[in-house]
Amino acid sequence: SSLAAARADNFYYPPEWDPSQGSLNKFHGQHALRERARKIDQGILIIRFEMPFNIWCGGCNSMIAKGVRFNAEKKQVGNYYSTKIWSFTMKSACCKHEIVIQTDPKNCEYVIISGAQRKTEVFDVEDAETLELPADE
Repeated sequence: SSLAAARADNFYYPPEWDPSQGSLNKFHGQHALRERARKIDQGILIIRFEMPFNIWCGGCNSMIAKGVRFNAEKKQVGNYYSTKIWSFTMKSACCKHEIVIQTDPKNCEYVIISGAQRKTEVFDVEDAETLELPADE
């Protein structure tokens, strides 16, 4: 039916719009990512970042657990050969302290630049009742 066809795209095309003007976003003067792209002219995109490990907040010294999600500003800060190095800037939920984390392509991990400290977690093989893996030499 014609109603099913109208629901297929879920966009309202105003009478003053015509296809020669480009997309609906261009017609309305909006970016496709809307509010997430408000700083796109500075090279910053707002993303959802999930903490890759446990950290201590530098502002209030409370622990932020692995897996906690933040709205973060993502921007490119350099290159390691041809791989981009990304910086993620976010505010902690506990005290609004700014935390900056960067990717480290050389070591395949994340590095805390400022605003927090990584929680070091060590365990004894015998206490954990597991097998010890041989070290790479």
